[in-house]
Amino acid sequence: MDGGPQDPISRRAILLAAVAGAVGVAAPPVAGDVGSLRASAQTTGHAPTAADWQALSTALRGPLFRPGDPGYGSVRRTFDPRRDSARPIAIAQVATSSDVSVTLAFARRHRLAIRPRSGGHSYVGDSTGTGVLVIDTRRMNALAYDPARHRLTVGAGARLAAVHELLDRHRRTIPTGTCPTVGVAGLTLGGGIGAETRLYGLTLDAVTAIRVVTPDGRVRLVSASREPDLFWALRGGGGDNFGIVTQFVFRTFPAHSAQFFFLRFSPAAAVHVIRGWQRRLGVMPRHCWANVHLEAAGGAVVPRIVGVVWGGSARTEANALIEAIGRAPVAVSYASRSHRDAVALLAGPRGSVRQSWSAGSDIIGRPLSRAKATALVAVVQDRARTGQPGVAILDPLGGAVRDGSRATSCFPWRHSMATVQWYVGLPSTASGAAVRSAQAFIRRGHASLGRSSVGGYVNYLERGRPLADYYGSSWSGLVKVSRRYDPAGMFSSRYSIPG
Repeated sequence: MDGGPQDPISRRAILLAAVAGAVGVAAPPVAGDVGSLRASAQTTGHAPTAADWQALSTALRGPLFRPGDPGYGSVRRTFDPRRDSARPIAIAQVATSSDVSVTLAFARRHRLAIRPRSGGHSYVGDSTGTGVLVIDTRRMNALAYDPARHRLTVGAGARLAAVHELLDRHRRTIPTGTCPTVGVAGLTLGGGIGAETRLYGLTLDAVTAIRVVTPDGRVRLVSASREPDLFWALRGGGGDNFGIVTQFVFRTFPAHSAQFFFLRFSPAAAVHVIRGWQRRLGVMPRHCWANVHLEAAGGAVVPRIVGVVWGGSARTEANALIEAIGRAPVAVSYASRSHRDAVALLAGPRGSVRQSWSAGSDIIGRPLSRAKATALVAVVQDRARTGQPGVAILDPLGGAVRDGSRATSCFPWRHSMATVQWYVGLPSTASGAAVRSAQAFIRRGHASLGRSSVGGYVNYLERGRPLADYYGSSWSGLVKVSRRYDPAGMFSSRYSIPG
């Protein structure tokens, strides 16, 4: 992979060394250990001058955008329109790993806060900010499939839609989430949960190698046998930690056609739906996946189940779920799709449209008692009575997720039953009162579960929640890795693991 298509050795790399003095940065080190960071981190502490920025722009293969530049207004935007008011000091759209190295060195010299960005879907807006230097990897979106080895090489800025479009041509897949505009890096680094999770595991389980630029400027290729501690931490540690990933290598899997089932139940059956769904998860075949939606709508809780059966019968699994629930649905429908069309159906008709939201999560370690299920439903019911939107989405784990180990990746929830996502869609012009109301709904959701929640999912970050909640028993190990690879704390947002 070294010197591959995503990281060419070019005149630009030589230029980086030549202009290091003009830009005020050290050329990216090619040997030595993390201790080189301390030796090379000679910071000036002064704000970059116009000449400094020009020298950086010249050194980069990709473009640099500053306030007032043509295009700055569009490239600074993330997926959530509510973040549009953020004004980064600059956005470096890096095109190679060398671009990342020189940008990190520039930020280190001038003591600039950095924010990595892939797809820009951070729940807390951590891929942007006023006064920060955004390192945007979206130009690093090259894809290369090796049919002999069934391996996919993916640039960190590639979007899920492009990944599946390529793989479907080869009748292959990797397990991912469903939003087509999500960046591969953000999803994978936090775990990656979706409709093929029970069949093939988390997105991170498919990763065999990662190219990452650590804060000392070194470009490292890590794997289970090469710097395994960093490989462990990157697989589940979340974004804005340890370094900036520029490329992944994934093993791929056979892509199956899908049969869907959609069940809707009466509000009175909501607790039965949760309890029966839990019972069925204990024996559900791996090729089956089903989640529960409890939606506040029309003044009541609307319980729904969306199910996917990969290469099997939707009717068989739907009937088994209905039997476990013990209540007849008020509406049932089915659909058959190719794998390609199944991915599109899961994305939904508005999957690529920018949206605003407020959300949070819980991890359910074991099946909820009747009392806890009743309390969860009551939170959504109370929200429905106010006439405001809100939903609790219970996504199953289990199946192939349990095949992985916390010894090989830091994802801590392998043996938990499910995730709960508390979600409120918001208008891009949402008032402060609407945002506070949504956050109150999420807090009540957390409180309803109490100790039945063992933590949160790091890809669904929330403001004000202790960071350690997302990492469980992996927390102390992650702090050690951060201390080793980022001793000077270059990654220092409120959501970065401390060293």
